Amino acid sequence: MKKILIAAAAVAAAGALYAKPPAAPRPEAPAVKIEKLAAATAIADREPVAEAVVFPADTARIYIWTRISAKKAPFTIRHVYYYEGKKTAEAALTVNSTYYRVWSVKAVKPGSWKVDVTDEAGAVLASLDFAVTP
Repeated sequence: MKKILIAAAAVAAAGALYAKPPAAPRPEAPAVKIEKLAAATAIADREPVAEAVVFPADTARIYIWTRISAKKAPFTIRHVYYYEGKKTAEAALTVNSTYYRVWSVKAVKPGSWKVDVTDEAGAVLASLDFAVTP
């Protein structure tokens, strides 16, 4: 009987040495993903027109266009505008589908600009820097 128990223990120990470790859990995809963020001078057919990161001084308005994929909808994102490092405006945008495009528009003047896209909790999902030349 002792020989059987010793043999069983040896087989179990050998199996443990060659067993694969449990697979690590896959990281969960983010609830909201910014697929594309663009600055443009217009929107046509729900797409940005004349995308750039540097615009001429005579540019009056810039459109910030965002393509989003999400696990669930509806929810709200925000475009938070900064001019020369200071917050100047914020636009709340409702996302009504799990794959969606939204945009906001801002009157601009020459200088350095930045737009943060934030979720409902205020976490930054993406950022875009652009400039209007003097």
